[in-house]
Amino acid sequence: MKVFISADMEGITGIADPSDVVKGEADYPAGREAMVADVNAAVEGALSGGAEAVLVNDSHSSMTNLPRESLHESARLIRGGTKPWSMMQGLSEDHDVAFFVGYHAKAGTPEAVLNHTYYGQVLLSLRVNGTEVGELGWNAGLAASIGVPVGLVTGDDATEAEALDRLEDVETAVVKDAVDRFTANCLPPERARARIRDGAERAVRRASDFAQPTPDEPVTIEADWAATNQAASAAGIPSVERVAGRTTRIEADSYVAAFEASVAMLHGGGAGRNEFYG
Repeated sequence: MKVFISADMEGITGIADPSDVVKGEADYPAGREAMVADVNAAVEGALSGGAEAVLVNDSHSSMTNLPRESLHESARLIRGGTKPWSMMQGLSEDHDVAFFVGYHAKAGTPEAVLNHTYYGQVLLSLRVNGTEVGELGWNAGLAASIGVPVGLVTGDDATEAEALDRLEDVETAVVKDAVDRFTANCLPPERARARIRDGAERAVRRASDFAQPTPDEPVTIEADWAATNQAASAAGIPSVERVAGRTTRIEADSYVAAFEASVAMLHGGGAGRNEFYG
């Protein structure tokens, strides 16, 4: 039994404000420790459920947030920001189940904590085959396309709602209730991590039972940008078409090809951004 974990930061226990997730800010070290604790809880639960191997991909901002020495000794870690599959780097058909730990709701979700899609002040909307998705839906589509179910999603209550709507069948661990974009009503850390451990254990035991929708192919992925220059930058990537002043599009025969191209499109459009989190 092999488990893949994509670990973001905005949906981590106790996180509520941009200062919690941005390197150099006063509260980032505490946010980093909380991220480690949530990820380790997921690893512990996976091992209790019967996992034999766990691979963690640091998926927040620079993707260099998880220190190797603090991560559970039974987990391997992918650390670094130059990844063709971005938040899903390392996932393969050999994995039995994927976990999304510390995820957040898509851009524009009312009252969701730190809601955004990939780039918080640059990308307004991301659509797959005409349906708006956040990072959760975008990444889950890749997993589904290679036959790996998403078994666990952790984050705030708005993220849980998005996961249940998008995936239909998934274990969740709500670690805080959203009050506003920059405010959360947080569970005590030990209770939150107990939820994560329990959810991870259930997800591993249920790995072969999850029935989740797979994306239709061929695939179209569109991005709406905050400004025209961002769309122009994204359209400089091969295979990316600018279809409106602030909209770019990718079309591909398979989800994997579309996903890989969309990673390049998003990086192109977000080049030179200046924002408080990513």
